[in-house]
Amino acid sequence: MLFFGFLTLGAFIGWLSYTFSGSRGIRMVPSMIAGAVSALFGGAVVVLFDLKGSMIYAVIASVTSLFTINAFRKKKPIFEEPEN
Repeated sequence: MLFFGFLTLGAFIGWLSYTFSGSRGIRMVPSMIAGAVSALFGGAVVVLFDLKGSMIYAVIASVTSLFTINAFRKKKPIFEEPEN
C-alpha cells in the first residue's frame, strides 16, 4: 500500500512542479515520472531502515530531486534571466 502512496504522492508533486515552473522547467510527464521515482526511492530507504514518517521523507526526496533537475538543467535553467 505504501508503494502506491509513494507513487501517487511523487506524481502529484511532479505535477505541481510542472505547474509552478511552467515553460522554464521540464515537461509534465517527465516531471511526474521523476517525482514518482524519487518519492519511491526516498520512502523505500526510510522503510528499509524502519524509521517513522516515510511519507514526509518521500516528499522531501521528490521536491529536492525536482528542484535540482529544474534548477540545473542545461536548456533554460530556472534561475537564469530570459534572453530578449
